[in-house]
Amino acid sequence: MSSTTLDGAAHVQPGQAQDATTIRVTFPGLAAIVPSARRFVRGVLDGRPRAHDLELIASEMISNAIRHTPAGAPGGTFTLTVQAGRRQARIEVSGPASGEWQHDRDAGCPDDEDGRGLAIIAALADTFGHHADSAGQTVWAQVTWPQTD
Repeated sequence: MSSTTLDGAAHVQPGQAQDATTIRVTFPGLAAIVPSARRFVRGVLDGRPRAHDLELIASEMISNAIRHTPAGAPGGTFTLTVQAGRRQARIEVSGPASGEWQHDRDAGCPDDEDGRGLAIIAALADTFGHHADSAGQTVWAQVTWPQTD
């Protein structure tokens, strides 16, 4: 697996396949940053199958992190990780939090235009999940596709 930093440097981690790439970037926890994060995902996954699915998944996960976790508090941040290989890709959104979601008390009306993010993620991802530890929490989603060689 090759990891690339924003300055373009890449290295292969010992014992990992050389056909996969992992890129991480930390963004401010502002709603206005969501379009930039989507463009980042689009650029990393350019030309890969299901890139549009992952772009939408990332948008939903980022929006949820900003709205329901400390990432959206003043000065908050989240880290977006994109892992891409020949037959799969994975998106992760990580940030400091207890693992407990902060529920919006005004959400839940059937006519609302929001509140469907996790349903969208479940519909588009092959697998997705959430884990929390002492460093914070991460939500992730993965998609696969047939090899096209």
